Formats: sequence, C-alpha cells, structure tokens
Amino acid sequence: MPRTVPEVAALVVEGLSGLDVTPFAALFAADAVYEMPFAGERVEGRDAVVAVLAGGGVRARDFGLTKAQVTTTLTESGFVVELAVSGPAGEFPSSVGVLTVVDGEITSYRDYPNLAAASRLARPVFDRFLAASVENRWDDLADLYAEDVTIEMPFTLPGVPRVTKGREELRRRFHAAGRSRRITKADNVVVHATTDPAVVVAEFDLHQEVRGTAFFATYVMIMTVENGLITHSRDYTDTAAAAARLKALSPADSTAG
Repeated sequence: MPRTVPEVAALVVEGLSGLDVTPFAALFAADAVYEMPFAGERVEGRDAVVAVLAGGGVRARDFGLTKAQVTTTLTESGFVVELAVSGPAGEFPSSVGVLTVVDGEITSYRDYPNLAAASRLARPVFDRFLAASVENRWDDLADLYAEDVTIEMPFTLPGVPRVTKGREELRRRFHAAGRSRRITKADNVVVHATTDPAVVVAEFDLHQEVRGTAFFATYVMIMTVENGLITHSRDYTDTAAAAARLKALSPADSTAG
C-alpha cells in the first residue's frame, strides 16, 4: 500500500532536519523532477535528484551548518517544507520547497532557496580575508587559503603568471609585497549574493602606502570557499596602473608580489 502524504512528509522532515537526503531518497519516483526556479536549474530522474540533494547536504555541513528546523504544510497535491538552518552564521530561513506526491512517491520538488542569506555562509571567510589584508597580517591571510588553492588574475601584464597555485607560494608573495607597501584601509566594500553559497563576489577599494605616498586600487574578487578555506579565487584589478605606480614610487621593489 502506498505511503500517505503525511507519512512521506514525515520522512522528508526527518532527512532535511539532519541535512541528509537518505531517509527519503527512495521516495522519489523514477522520473522525478527537481527544480530551482530562482536559479533556472532543473534535474530529471531519481538518481540525479538524489545526487543534487546529497551534494547540497555535504556543502551545508562543510559550512558548519548542523541542523534545520523544518515546518510542513499539506496541500491538495502534496506538501510544502520551510527550512531554517543553524550554524556559525546563526539561524536564518534558508529555503521553501513545494513537493508533489503521487501514489506515495515524490514526483516533483520545486526548491526556492534564500539566495540573499546564502552568501552569509561564505561571507565570514571574506570578512577575515579583508581584515587580515588591512592589518597586514600576511601569515593569517595565507592561512585562509586551502593548501592547494588556485588564484587566477586575468588582468595581469604580459610575462606575469596569471595563475598562482598553493598556499605557501601565496604566503611568499604576500610577504614580498608587504616589504614594499602597506595597506591602510578598505572601503566601498560591496558583497553580492550568488546562487552558490560557496561563492562570494566582492567589490572593494584597498588604500595603500609606498614610501609615504598614498594611493588606492579597486578590486573585484570571485571567491570560492570550501571547509572554511578559500579554494579558488579570480582577482581583478588594474594591474597595469598598479605596476606603473609601484615602479615610479619604488623602482627597486616594483617586482615584489
């Protein structure tokens, strides 16, 4: 005999409360559909749907989320689930899902995440990045990156590597740059929410000094955070202007960093 809608809802609540799809994975129909209308994403088939939900649970736990408070409301065709997650960033509403149930199986799951709040998961890492930069704490800054991090700088000048790999290489470059210039403050900081809670997009200005002369540079960073560490970043700034400025102010140190 097929499970009733309340029975299906209870298993979904059990799984979502622990950020784990396992308790209700078998309830999806073979041709089930999972959609995220805010992000324009659609996945078809039980295995694909379960894989997406399992991956979301893994990412949530990587960010330190420990549990979710789940509220259900029965509808004519299934039920609605409302989630509020808890973790280092506090507790906040994370998503609302509309599920359709036919003959005891979940045939459709339309998931609407709180994209504005999602950026809070990776935002603390960016905040620590900015604080360490402004305070010129180069080892603390390097320690925010994963051991095998990849940094891309698409606007670098010819002859300058566009890709840097590895935490220790970054540490070396931070200390080398720190010998020739000092960061004094950051302003005009704007952090944008993205559809991926692991990704932060940030715009900011860094004010710096070289041999007593002050200037600032504008940056855009697209930063990926996993397990509390920066694993990948694409950093954009006016590297041509920065190189010319450093050469004029400090010719002996213009190649540092």
